[in-house]
Amino acid sequence: MGEHSQRFEGPPPEAYSRVTNAERFRALHRIALDRLAELESTFDVERRDIGMPDPEIRVQLARPSVRLAPRDPGAAPLVVSFTTFPGLYVRSGHWILNAFPSCGCDACDETLEDQSRRFLELIDNVVAGRFQESIKIPVVGNARLQWGFSLPHGDAWQRIDRKRARELVGGGQASFAWRAWRNR
Repeated sequence: MGEHSQRFEGPPPEAYSRVTNAERFRALHRIALDRLAELESTFDVERRDIGMPDPEIRVQLARPSVRLAPRDPGAAPLVVSFTTFPGLYVRSGHWILNAFPSCGCDACDETLEDQSRRFLELIDNVVAGRFQESIKIPVVGNARLQWGFSLPHGDAWQRIDRKRARELVGGGQASFAWRAWRNR
């Protein structure tokens, strides 16, 4: 290595526990409300404002969550929750929960632009019927919760406890390839 080469060391450790400017994500609430209003006026859905909709969300909410449920049971419902951080949680389908921002700490350095794009892409893929989710419970080992879109970057997955996977499936269907939302 030459005298001028630098070694990448990444963010300092304290940056992982520090959030300097959470308010940069405040506009996500308006972006979400505007998009939900567009969806409600365009698609054949039922809208409900609900309180704390999800036991997996362990933060305080800034306002009631919004649930859009297509009247077609083969199309995935969405629940958008507005956190006081400020940020969003989005439940799509039965089991998938995404946070916007994913973290918000200084080390992750997430931006409003990136998070609003991620949010809108998720919503657009669910509405277009490209969203799929499944729970795989092998004979041995951890279960897997998988989800994805008909996109080149493929699926995401996470390990989940076998007992929890069985509770989620509840003797019912373990895989969903959701359809596109119907227009009004």
